[in-house]
Amino acid sequence: MERLAQTLEWLYSLEARGEIYKLERMEQALERIGNPHLRLQVVHIAGTKGKGSVAAMLDSCLRAAGYRTGLYTKPHLVHLSERTRIDGAEMPAAQMLDYIERLRRIYDRAGLALTFFEFTVALMFLYFAEAAVDVAVVETGLGGRLDSTNVVRPRLCVITPIGFDHVEYLGYTLRSIAGEKGGIIKPGIPVVIGAREPEARTTLLDIASQRRSPAMLIDRDFTYRSHAPAHRLDYSGLGVRMSGVELGVAGPFQHENAAIAIAAIEALRGIGWRIDEPEVRRGLAELYWPGRFDVVRRQPLVVLDCAHNELSIEALLETITSELGPQAKPRLVFGCLSDKNWPRMAQLLGPRIRDVTLTRVKPKRPLDPEKLVEHFAAFVPTRVIREPLAAIEQVMAEARDEDFVLVSGSVYLVGEVYPYFLAAQGRARLFPEAV
Repeated sequence: MERLAQTLEWLYSLEARGEIYKLERMEQALERIGNPHLRLQVVHIAGTKGKGSVAAMLDSCLRAAGYRTGLYTKPHLVHLSERTRIDGAEMPAAQMLDYIERLRRIYDRAGLALTFFEFTVALMFLYFAEAAVDVAVVETGLGGRLDSTNVVRPRLCVITPIGFDHVEYLGYTLRSIAGEKGGIIKPGIPVVIGAREPEARTTLLDIASQRRSPAMLIDRDFTYRSHAPAHRLDYSGLGVRMSGVELGVAGPFQHENAAIAIAAIEALRGIGWRIDEPEVRRGLAELYWPGRFDVVRRQPLVVLDCAHNELSIEALLETITSELGPQAKPRLVFGCLSDKNWPRMAQLLGPRIRDVTLTRVKPKRPLDPEKLVEHFAAFVPTRVIREPLAAIEQVMAEARDEDFVLVSGSVYLVGEVYPYFLAAQGRARLFPEAV
């Protein structure tokens, strides 16, 4: 355990190198280990919101159809190994340690000073290739065009809804953001587009046309009808129609994600993949995707949600109304990153909550909670408890059985408080560890 802790400490130290958006570095790194990414059949997913959920849905459906799947999403909640899963199971800790040490020796000898993200992407590709997965569902990190995952030769590309996030890297217009996300579209490779904003749709369709990539577009080639508050939808595509599709996750926003995932399944079927309707239904019904309107306790009701920007906060509030009614007012534990539009997030949340405990997320660009006080105090009683675990412990000590407690604002915050609830359930991990 000490060796693993020291190795992970070294790996996380690479975050100090920041991010370098040059695919040539990633290609050099992968060439050193035999280009494992070129041995994989990949579904590549980019977008502003919903890409992780769509990736998880696709993975679940493909597993239900009998495919051996690799799934790569980021960031993780509790353990780094969550990012890299095969058939729904986390990479074993001992195996992850071996891979990190092996790659470290290779890259040190080559004089390649990779960033944290580059290193973990290389590890993921090698792990999936050596495990001989049938298909790898890979989510981009940031953007798409220059994202370290964008070295793959995918069988299918998927673009989820586009909105404003990471504008300092991707641009300040929907057109520029869509251009960066659309950078994953490859010549002649089908693409499913879930963007509704006119600027984003036009940009993505232009890219697909220039690259002669067959495009399936939401509201043109596929549509859906939500049965919210029921976790159920109807889907209609080019050749697939499914009614009463049950989802294993809550929230009306997940119905759109499910429609995009089914469209992706339809596109894969169009190029010869065998995934039948009963398997799609089972995959979506059995989906487990923690941290997304995730009920971790019933009395008091406790929900953990990774909403971390305006779009996802709006979706969270819509889900609260749908699941619990417009009168539901949670006791909020909130913390976010400094590069988000936190005044707007507070403005959206303030009228919908009973009180708020502000805290400080630990990793990466944390926002000092004191900066949030005036934005929330205009609406509700507000206090600061800087340590996330201390914040949730205090709120839980005060909560009555009939209360509703919500933790949101950052994926990192949800990850920091999750162990408190896992321990209460006698669990150490969110997912099983692979054998």
